[in-house]
Parts: sequence; C-alpha cells; structure tokens
Amino acid sequence: MDRASDRDHLATGSGALGTTSDRPPAVPAPVSSATSTACPHRACYDRWRPTGGAERPSLTSPEAAAAVLAPEFAGADRERCVAALLDTKHRLLAVVTVSIGSLDHTFMAPREVFRDALLANAAAMVLAHNHPSGDPEPSRDDELLTRRLVRAGELIGVEVLDHLVVAAQGWVSLARRGVV
Repeated sequence: MDRASDRDHLATGSGALGTTSDRPPAVPAPVSSATSTACPHRACYDRWRPTGGAERPSLTSPEAAAAVLAPEFAGADRERCVAALLDTKHRLLAVVTVSIGSLDHTFMAPREVFRDALLANAAAMVLAHNHPSGDPEPSRDDELLTRRLVRAGELIGVEVLDHLVVAAQGWVSLARRGVV
C-alpha cells in the first residue's frame, strides 16, 4: 500500500488506529518468569504487580513496609536491596530487586534505585536492604547513602519515604531515626 491508501485504510476504521470495535486492542501477555531468561528485575516486577482488581496494600508505616519487604530477604546470604514502588496514595505498585551484592555490600546508585520507579510511574518508594550478619544496625554508609537517595528522589519527583535495614534480629527504620 502507498501512503494515501494507508491513510484511507486507517480513516475508514479498518486499521489498528481507526478501530471502531468496542473491544480494546489485544495486549500481549507478559512473559512468564518461570520460562523466561529475562532480567530478574522484570520477573520480580511481574511477580509482585497486583493483577486486575486485587487489593493493593498501603504502606503507611514502617511496620507495614517491613511486613511486605522483610520476606524478600529470607535465606539471603548476600546483601540485597529491594524497593516497594508506591502510587500517590502509597498503595503498592510493585516490589522490585534493585541490586544483589556481596556478603557485606550492595551497590545502590541513584540511577539504579530510581530506574524501575520511573518506569512504573511510582510517586514514592520504600527502600530496604539486608544485613546477612544478623545485626540490623545501620552503618554510617547506610545513612549517607539514604540522604543521597532522598535528595535524588526530590529532584526527580519520587519521594523516598523510608529505608529499612533488615536482619535476622529485626529491622530498623531510618525514617524513625530521622535520616529520611
């Protein structure tokens, strides 16, 4: 077809953009994380993304955030960072893995932390990382990094509500400590 016939085809309602059907166009199904070799971030997003009319929990306290995020670290032998991505009413959009590190360190650069939040149109987030040592006490580096991420979030419009440090002995909220 030439351009003129393409325009006519779309204008008559028989093309994809001019569809007059009551049904929305078909959307491809997400790739199953069980059979995909795709990035684990996407698999995690698909796993935690609420479907249809499913009730999404509101993360309005450190306790609510810990209830959702702490199970992500069960059995972890290396430091990991995860983020709960939230809408404007602080309802859960998704839980994503930001990074997986080594025994005593994980990489949390602002661009990696906020990447999935921007893609999901998140208005806010709660970060969490684990301490495999079992001690949830935040390090000085944890506090400095949290302040840096809060500033970055302010610049791009994604509010960092809290940063939890999770360990076998419990968890610590950096917001409650006045860091956020």
